[in-house]
Amino acid sequence: MIKQNSLLLVGAAIAFAAVARAADPPAALPAFTNPGFANPDTPGLMDGKPAGDVPNTVDMVVLKQLAIGGQAEVSLGKMGRERGAAGVKDFGARMVDDHTAANSKLASVARSAHVELPPKLDAEHEAAARELSALQGRAFELRYIDRQIADHQKTVELLIHEIGSGQHGGARQLAVQTLPVVMQHLESARAIRDQLVSSSSPH
Repeated sequence: MIKQNSLLLVGAAIAFAAVARAADPPAALPAFTNPGFANPDTPGLMDGKPAGDVPNTVDMVVLKQLAIGGQAEVSLGKMGRERGAAGVKDFGARMVDDHTAANSKLASVARSAHVELPPKLDAEHEAAARELSALQGRAFELRYIDRQIADHQKTVELLIHEIGSGQHGGARQLAVQTLPVVMQHLESARAIRDQLVSSSSPH
């Protein structure tokens, strides 16, 4: 049921984005446009049909952001696996496994697109790791899950943006394949948070 609901949500999100773009009034186009802010030397750019194996700016930004997020999911997931109880522990272990596999696929796509991925976490995720490392028990679990919900929401937005505006075939295919999984992660994190809040509420 979760998978079916995720796929419905994914389809609805993509359809909504397409309708929103179609509803925008057409702007007057110059004689030459640069689809997706492609690199100036992109093959086929002058014909308005850039080659599908060449990344545009959207591909580059999304791949790099996904790499940072993927590294964070593994790093923070290990903390969740080690410090969490019951559902949080299992969720953290799942993040480590799923995102380790996803990071491997992402690295392969980035190589084919000749996009250099960041080698380490950004300042935001390093700060999140430091914050979580100072917490224990229920305080850690709630902060970890809240972080997971926020990060997975951002990842959903990135993947939908790539599907709609990316150019590199491999990057777009990766986004299509990854989006339902991330949606499932997001639903699971929300359910765990509800359980944590419910169990900590006075009766």
